[in-house]
Amino acid sequence: MKHSLLLLLIALITALNFSCKKTPTEPTDNTQPGRRDYVWTVDTLYLPYNDFSAITGTSPNDVWVCSSGDANKIFYHYDGKQWLTDLVPRNYSPLGIFSAAADKVWSCGYRGKIWCFEGWGWKEEYGHLIDGVTEIFFQDILVVSTNDIYAVGQYWDKEGYWGIILHYNGTSWTQINIPNIRTALIKISQSSNGKFYLLGVSNEQFTESTYQLYEFDRYTVTKLKAGTQANDQQGGILKLGNKVDFIIGFDLYGYDKGNFIKIGRLSDAPEFLNVGFGRNTKDIFLGMRDGIAHYNGEDTKYLIKTNNNVWIRNGIIFEKEVFFVGRDVNGNNLMFHGKLKE
Repeated sequence: MKHSLLLLLIALITALNFSCKKTPTEPTDNTQPGRRDYVWTVDTLYLPYNDFSAITGTSPNDVWVCSSGDANKIFYHYDGKQWLTDLVPRNYSPLGIFSAAADKVWSCGYRGKIWCFEGWGWKEEYGHLIDGVTEIFFQDILVVSTNDIYAVGQYWDKEGYWGIILHYNGTSWTQINIPNIRTALIKISQSSNGKFYLLGVSNEQFTESTYQLYEFDRYTVTKLKAGTQANDQQGGILKLGNKVDFIIGFDLYGYDKGNFIKIGRLSDAPEFLNVGFGRNTKDIFLGMRDGIAHYNGEDTKYLIKTNNNVWIRNGIIFEKEVFFVGRDVNGNNLMFHGKLKE
């Protein structure tokens, strides 16, 4: 009898122990909402033919922007005090730019050209040619390492235009063999999973009415999603720290094992341009037609308001400072510089 009671007691204790154990749950996100107490300054550069297309930098005292406009004002540099250009005429129209280091900056652009800054000045490094092709544009460039650089864009032949990926291995540039994709690849970014993500746009008039999101593993391009602006489904790539997330319509999505996972609603405002720049999923700056907004994982608020039709499409984020480029209808590039309060 005592033996039976002991076994029953052991069974009850075991059952209680199992019932008290917590069921497995997803990891808790302890990321704190990003701060919004920035002090802003705005520099105005009147450049009627220079619409800055890209921005890069290694620190708040080393920021570059580029434009395919005036031949002697295509590169501007911010040294922590002012924006300056060297006024050197160049037979080059840049579209993309990426700082690998303060003395090593890469740029890509029209006519299949790749340029490089090496601390003392800019020079042409490479010009890509394809038999039977009338024009090649490279729109974005990504430096993974000194021996691993990618440029993406599009080229034209007698059949139309097609996406293109170019790779540099430290010695030479090579076009990667991918299927014909009728798109203009305008952005490339690498995520923490080691894969690259591409944004393409397709339209005969080069408006962003149709987009595609692709995954690229250095060899193969796989389409993940496509949509149209008409359905409020304009898409974008959003680099947050080391990870790539996505903006689809007005929402923020992660991507894992073939599935897009909604993280949050970035904005309901029609002024939202479907572009963002951030540190993590609770600290995202949003490009708007009338200023800069901020999503902190809970809500979205404007950090700075401008007149309508000041399009904020480019930005770069540092630890305590941020830079954004806007363009108004009068030909002004507005350089927004925000610093967190001490």
